[in-house]
Amino acid sequence: MNPNLILATDAYKLTHHLQYPQDLTKLYSYGEARPGGKFDEVSWFGLSMILHDYFNTPITTEMIDQAENVCELTFGTNTYFNRSVWEKVRDLGHFPVRIKALPEGLTVPVGNALFTIESTEPWFATSLNALEDLLMHVWYPATIATNSRQIKKRLLPLVKKSGTEANVPLMVNDFGLRGATSLESGERGGAAHLLHFRGSDNMAATQYFDDVYGIAGRALSVWATEHSVATAYGDGQGEYNYLNAQLDRTPDDAIVSIVIDSYDTFRFVRKVVGDPAIRKRIIDRAGRVVLRPDSGDPITVDLKVLDLMAEIFGTEVNDKGYKVLKHNVGIIQGDGMKADTIIALYEALLAHGWSTDNLIVGSGGGLLQEGFNRDTLRFAIKAAYAENSKGEHIKIHKQPKTDPSKRSKSGLMKVIYNEQGRMETVSQDHPGEDLLRLVYDNGYIEEPNGQEIIDRANHF
Repeated sequence: MNPNLILATDAYKLTHHLQYPQDLTKLYSYGEARPGGKFDEVSWFGLSMILHDYFNTPITTEMIDQAENVCELTFGTNTYFNRSVWEKVRDLGHFPVRIKALPEGLTVPVGNALFTIESTEPWFATSLNALEDLLMHVWYPATIATNSRQIKKRLLPLVKKSGTEANVPLMVNDFGLRGATSLESGERGGAAHLLHFRGSDNMAATQYFDDVYGIAGRALSVWATEHSVATAYGDGQGEYNYLNAQLDRTPDDAIVSIVIDSYDTFRFVRKVVGDPAIRKRIIDRAGRVVLRPDSGDPITVDLKVLDLMAEIFGTEVNDKGYKVLKHNVGIIQGDGMKADTIIALYEALLAHGWSTDNLIVGSGGGLLQEGFNRDTLRFAIKAAYAENSKGEHIKIHKQPKTDPSKRSKSGLMKVIYNEQGRMETVSQDHPGEDLLRLVYDNGYIEEPNGQEIIDRANHF
């Protein structure tokens, strides 16, 4: 279903053209993550998604008619609806706006302009902010990308201390599509995670990453069982049949993930994995076998499973002084994982002498949904500048005494690296190269370079 972009806004915004000073000929707004949120920096990502999905969609007469009808039903009158402006947009064939943005993939200190939008036709100035809701949805991929980057940032010292850095891209996997609020949010949030990690079962997100950013095959996954598979074989002898079937049907060099908690996690490891014949099959394989405990306290259960696996397969000490299971086996934790619990689990491994190489994790709601909203990073879009038919240049800002943190910027702006090498938002006449780049100009959409974005995002 193609959305009606006129209606993709707050109802009250469709009345604003009657509220502004009537001689406005230009309006200019900016978006930022205001200070005071969960993180002090933003992994800037996702504006290309919004432009790709919506800003190449033409306004049609059918959209205008529908929007006028909905407005009349909403307000009890059609006099608020600016039909003539949307007919001009229809006839023009594109939104009469110009958008500049920081290059995606940059890590940006909060409080800086992430993008600016300005009207390019005098008749659209008072309708510009009807597009705010579409643009504001960038808060979601940017917030998910920021959270995944923070996980990686916290994980890296643990890996450097005890394990293999080359493993990092696959250490946190996206299991979140089924728990997303919609397919669209699963695509966008999953693509945002793929900016920093490659492990993912979110196939919608990997295709979306290709559609928008031109990078195919960004997500990587493996042969993995679930409880419907395990329990289809039944308990007792069925558990031996279940594991043998997976080893029978996979290539010798394939990574295989085996869920082990359908009945009794520890019994499965001791009796089934520890069965001499099965143990030999696992040792003789070239591909890695990972066991997935999926119930109970992750730290308690995973440490016990590692100890049991050590008895079966043995361990060796790596060059950093930490234990690694022999014979290319390990575990994957896929339940109860979000940023803090992921790090706590890895820290617990190190505290018990285990290398990070023994574990990978998967995260669903904790990666794409739990606790995230627009205020996580305090995203806001505010008007900053206007012009009128008298030729006046008007600086606009808000400065509420009851909450100084909501003070907005004013005037035309750019983002530079200051003398200290830190990103800073300044007025357009300030010295320094502007980091904001044109991404949309009256129907023209700049094609994003996906590999450059990934490279920027993974610069620590």
